[in-house]
Amino acid sequence: MRTDSKELIVAMKKYLEQYYKAKLKRKQLEVRLKNFREEMVEAKGINYSPVPGGQSGFTTSKTEDYVVRALEIEDRIMKQQVEVQRSMLAVMEVMDFLPIDSVERSVLEYRHIDCLPWKFIIARMSYSKASCHNYYNAGIDMLLGCVKVQETLQKYIESNK
Repeated sequence: MRTDSKELIVAMKKYLEQYYKAKLKRKQLEVRLKNFREEMVEAKGINYSPVPGGQSGFTTSKTEDYVVRALEIEDRIMKQQVEVQRSMLAVMEVMDFLPIDSVERSVLEYRHIDCLPWKFIIARMSYSKASCHNYYNAGIDMLLGCVKVQETLQKYIESNK
């Protein structure tokens, strides 16, 4: 299936954003874990029956439930950290198709590897906002001109359908 130019540009940007999104998800999980730990401190020592209104003779601590949940979140954080590392390497491999000392590469790296907002990229580059966006778009075009990047992008598109 052939993808048109606009769709390729959008897909390329999404591909490059995968590291940033993976980092955000990891941070979200870390905040969730922090919140659960705070709730554990507040709930310490409260017992309840696992069966509503039941007299099963078995009670469990709400703290134990929170500990189990916290362990589940910690496991997800570890898995997400692997995803963060994988996505960073994927983005860096694509960036390697740009000349190492090109302005286009610098702008793309600041945006997609360093995850900087545009105002910081503009300040670091000492170019106008329009120039930075032009270099960014030129970098995207340069990447899309590489056959290997196109192959990687097609695999990415197919895997995300």
